[in-house]
Amino acid sequence: MRLRPLDWAVLLVLIYEVPSLLLSRYPSNGLRAATTGCVGVLLYFLARLTVRTSRQAVLIAALVGVGGAALAGFALIQFNEQIHLLKANGLTEIVAFRARLIAPPAPWVLGEWFTLLLLTLPFAFAVPVLLWLDRRRVLAAGAALMTSIIAAGLLLSCSRAVFWGLIVFAVVAVGTAAVYRTIRTKAALIVIAGTLGALGLVLATENLFYPGVMGAYTGRQTSQVRSTAGRLGIWKRSAGVFRLSPVWGVGSGNAPLFLTSSADEEETTGFASRTFSLPIQVLTEKGAIGAALYLSVLVLAGWEAHRKLRNPKVSQQMKGLACCLVAGVAAVLFRELTYSSLLEHAATAMLFTLCLALLASEEPA
Repeated sequence: MRLRPLDWAVLLVLIYEVPSLLLSRYPSNGLRAATTGCVGVLLYFLARLTVRTSRQAVLIAALVGVGGAALAGFALIQFNEQIHLLKANGLTEIVAFRARLIAPPAPWVLGEWFTLLLLTLPFAFAVPVLLWLDRRRVLAAGAALMTSIIAAGLLLSCSRAVFWGLIVFAVVAVGTAAVYRTIRTKAALIVIAGTLGALGLVLATENLFYPGVMGAYTGRQTSQVRSTAGRLGIWKRSAGVFRLSPVWGVGSGNAPLFLTSSADEEETTGFASRTFSLPIQVLTEKGAIGAALYLSVLVLAGWEAHRKLRNPKVSQQMKGLACCLVAGVAAVLFRELTYSSLLEHAATAMLFTLCLALLASEEPA
């Protein structure tokens, strides 16, 4: 396999974990992050070595999409059960109790679990797209059910970041396809209108069965205002943590520790349990050098997508997959602007690096 610039950047991110651990304020806290990074990089290169054709890509996307649909189905069932329990106890406020309506298995917390579900969306969406481009219209229509189930599960999150992440995904996927002429502009307008209309229909249907779901995205409940204020306070304190070690960072897993130690007495330790922003997490824990390496990965991934979409020798199926993956990366990064969960678990890191690997994959000449 010929190594491309993105491959070297991914390797450098992994190599950087060595000095990052050695210079960490508390190295033991970074062992899990280092392990997560190793697993993600291993999957990246495994996919780079094995995926060459659109059929292989469809198989991978289908497997991940089915897994995402199963997770979303679990969320829908559990949400329905918990809502009935709330009503039985005379409680109707969904947003205030949203953290208890879906309980993911340990050690996941709900926000991390929704990040995992959001990462499965580009794969699930790619399956009907690839089947449609392969002129298998009936199968494409059936495969679109996976995307609908995942979207329905995400809309029950009552998280504005997740909601707007869905919008970003739809706009970027169709917009990228239109810009690189994978589909015509007129068709793109029809598709984006249909996609946004379908999301609106799903949300309206859920609000019909569970009144208050739509209000989570249109109103400003007390819990949402407090959540915003808490995040702003954490981001302000994170600047002080960054100044402790601006070049190398305080080390993986150490930002929550320093945030908690700098909290005022009236602040809860729960609010200081993470940075609630992936860019801020990388800056404080990895320093300026680490942040530059992570940014180079994203820039080079964008370049790989650009190169593939402009190449006339690449099949329409692989271009369609690239549009879905670019949209998936954009949606997750948008969600992570206000939540730091992408690097917390091997599963989320693996799905993200799988997106990057498929963007860099090359079809045989």
